Amino acid sequence: MQSARSIPYPGLHADTPAERPWVVLKQTLLVATLIVVPLFYTLVPPLEDYPNHLARMFALARLPGSDTLSGFYETAWAPIPNLIMDLTVPRLASWVGIYAAGRIFIGATLLLLLLGPMFLHRTLYGNWSAWPLVGGLFVYNGFLFVGLMNYLFGVGVAVFGLAAWIRLSDRRLPVRALASLAFCAVLYVCHLSALGLYGLGIASFEAWRLWTARPSRPGRVAASVLALGLPFLPFLYLLLHSPTWGLARENVWEAQGKFAAVIRFLSVYSDLVDIPFLALIVGAIVVAIRRGLVRFHRAGMIVAAVLTLAFLAMPRMAFGSWMADERLVVGIFFMTLGFISTDLRKLEGQNAFFAICLATIAFRVVDVSVNWSSISQPLLELRNSIRTMQPGSRLLVTQADNLPDGAIGAAMSHAPTLAVIERSALVSRLFVVPGKQILHAREGYRGHVDTEDGETPTISQAILAIHATAPDGERHYWDGWPDFYDYLVVLGTDPDEWENPAPQLLQPVHNGNGFAFYRIRRKG
Repeated sequence: MQSARSIPYPGLHADTPAERPWVVLKQTLLVATLIVVPLFYTLVPPLEDYPNHLARMFALARLPGSDTLSGFYETAWAPIPNLIMDLTVPRLASWVGIYAAGRIFIGATLLLLLLGPMFLHRTLYGNWSAWPLVGGLFVYNGFLFVGLMNYLFGVGVAVFGLAAWIRLSDRRLPVRALASLAFCAVLYVCHLSALGLYGLGIASFEAWRLWTARPSRPGRVAASVLALGLPFLPFLYLLLHSPTWGLARENVWEAQGKFAAVIRFLSVYSDLVDIPFLALIVGAIVVAIRRGLVRFHRAGMIVAAVLTLAFLAMPRMAFGSWMADERLVVGIFFMTLGFISTDLRKLEGQNAFFAICLATIAFRVVDVSVNWSSISQPLLELRNSIRTMQPGSRLLVTQADNLPDGAIGAAMSHAPTLAVIERSALVSRLFVVPGKQILHAREGYRGHVDTEDGETPTISQAILAIHATAPDGERHYWDGWPDFYDYLVVLGTDPDEWENPAPQLLQPVHNGNGFAFYRIRRKG
């Protein structure tokens, strides 16, 4: 059977001059350096869920040697398909510290997303090209800003996995199956959605390969089916026996939001930047297609079509996790980017193409850098306030009443969990959900923290819980908080207008930009 690498795309010419590898290498190093620049001067990148994940990593790293943290938390190791940070960052933190370890993980994620399509393109077309570096325009996207760290890391690995599958497409069954097994193992640890992305990618490519090699002998088809399916069986078993399977019925399908997912992926922070940027992209695509500069490998069309159908069919919530469908947009883009080729002979200059690409990426990075610097100020202010806490304290996280959507900045929503890092504290909103994380609250504290990934209570709900039972009669983890917690933070406040909601219970510590921090007065 003919391998994918020996089936050129119709219209590509054998005499097309290849780009010089050492030039592509220098260009790649330049772009790679550029995209990680914001990580060098941002202590805590303002990604929504990231502070919470970072705090968990610190707890995992310090549990064995900290009597305080081990009194609050415990580990319950299980084959949860969402553990790549848990397995890497705590170990790295022992060498470079938790804040640097987290930024290194983010940097590795960005580089995987950048380099994966390059290796896929090299596998398909047989030469290195600077073309896939356009992916550097999109490594900073709305899903990164949400903080989907494990999944995005897994997307990069999945693209490398697809490249390896294609490269080994003419090898014997054991070689292909073992290589795929290795990628399945890494991807299961990254995220279940990343493993599914990889499975759909290689299955789509293999279907195209078998179809174009007709007539196919039954033995070859059987070998392909076995190579595809066997590596996934151990991880299906692990999933069925993991706590995550208990969340299998927590699914919600919504038609709304599919288009919004594309906008989230393309957008950064400012409409003044995003709209011209999108217009430039659309214009460049139209010009490139009309001039015949861009071609799409036929296998890539099949992969893109299958992934798009999966995106349209996926529920909004799967296994208790929101954005299950939306996040596929990232995978679709980076997995199909490597299938696209450009005929650089028709460009007036390869250097001009790269210069435009580099300038656009630089503009994107500057936009991110400026916004990160601004967004990080309230987060760092809250971090400094947290440092006034007594070590080993307990912090209840609440929010102001009647807040409009977006009133609490993405960087602030989980910033209070930094108290775990700074003061070895128990924080009510730390991610300790059974089936999703291996870090759990200990038995004596489990009823006082969020173990269901619920909403942050408003300050009115917290105060009402002191005087009366909830209207629905249901017990909440913040019930009885004045007797259990030592500190309370209210998010989403205006420092010029905010007033102490319960002076008899709350002693002001700091009225900051977007938060109010209190010490809880003990009764008696």
